[in-house]
Amino acid sequence: MRTGTQQSSRGVSLVEAMVALAVMAFGMLTVVGVQSTLRLNGDIAKQRSEATRIAQQALEDSRGFDVIDTADKLLGQKAWDDIVAGTQLPVTPGSSNTTYSVSHAVTTTGDPPSKTLQVTVSWFDRSGQQQFVMLSSAIAAAAPALSGTLHVRRDTAAGGPTRRPMSRHPTIPVQARDFGDGRSAFVPPFRPWLVLVFNNVTGLITGICDFGFQNTGFTNDNITPADVASCDNNTLAQLLSGFVRFWRDSSGPDLTAANAEDPPGPALRLRMELTLTSTGHPTGSFCIDDANYDTTFSGALPLASYFCIIKSNTGGQWSGRTEIAAQSTHIGNNDVLWQITDSAGDDHYRVCRYTTATSDAQSVPNTAHPRNYLDVTGNLTDQNFFVIPSVKNCPTDVAANPAAGDFVNSNTLLHQPAPSP
Repeated sequence: MRTGTQQSSRGVSLVEAMVALAVMAFGMLTVVGVQSTLRLNGDIAKQRSEATRIAQQALEDSRGFDVIDTADKLLGQKAWDDIVAGTQLPVTPGSSNTTYSVSHAVTTTGDPPSKTLQVTVSWFDRSGQQQFVMLSSAIAAAAPALSGTLHVRRDTAAGGPTRRPMSRHPTIPVQARDFGDGRSAFVPPFRPWLVLVFNNVTGLITGICDFGFQNTGFTNDNITPADVASCDNNTLAQLLSGFVRFWRDSSGPDLTAANAEDPPGPALRLRMELTLTSTGHPTGSFCIDDANYDTTFSGALPLASYFCIIKSNTGGQWSGRTEIAAQSTHIGNNDVLWQITDSAGDDHYRVCRYTTATSDAQSVPNTAHPRNYLDVTGNLTDQNFFVIPSVKNCPTDVAANPAAGDFVNSNTLLHQPAPSP
């Protein structure tokens, strides 16, 4: 008799199958949720990158102004004054799945003149939530011609020296010593007995200290508040300053803008003369320069600098013009009796002025060096001149184009002798 054990096979119950399916379903839902979240986050990341690019472009567009004042811009140009608050038209890049709104908020400060621009780019993501990117930057009212000053040699052409104000008004001479109490003192070149005291906020001269020719010990390094205690608040005056560059060679072709950017000199002895057409000024306005007998001896001075001090009237404005007076200069063993004239001849010169104006008929701001200043308020710097042989013409130039490697507008106009009307 044969015996054995019968084994029965047990299947999966319906309950177990349902539980397994439920677990799988929850797992699949989790995977789908993760994928949806990843897709949304990836989408937002792409949109945020695009929004950042749009905001950066808006900032750069605002920085790309051509002139400072709206009145000075030509057709197609942009001015710093045009940087204002507002909203741009909606932007929809070709590869984007949303539309971006761009708004500008602008805060303007006067000293130093600058604008803080805040650009906000907002959009709605695929879930309907609003997202935004915000970028801000300060944009100074700096001449676009100086935007490439890292590539321009110091003292070149109309741009003048590359200088940086030390937390004070930018028209105060950079050599002036800051007393740290809201004042700065400046000892002009070759005038160690004369000290000008400036207000650091307004830039105006509040004191003129003349200690006499015999006192030759003051410099911009050693002057102290105690030295000017008796004269630091004895006047109110404005400063007019600039440089005089020279091209002495009368041979060759006419001069170009490139020649005007870096003329070799040397300087001839001169005096700067100021003629005021406004009234009500206290007596004592004067000009000083460093082109004296000693500095120009044998061609030792490459260029001249000058400073004119105009004592303020009750309106705090002045009008007038400056001119250069030629003086005998000792070169080698001879005295050069140079003169300013239109007639041809040895040591005959004419004076050009650096200016953005294309003719005397064009009205330009006082800062752009017109022939005659009108109602000047505050200080004027970089009012520069170019002295050339009388047989040559004042070189002309066009607006600077840094993108093309042209960083300075070296345009000039004839200043002396005055052209016929």
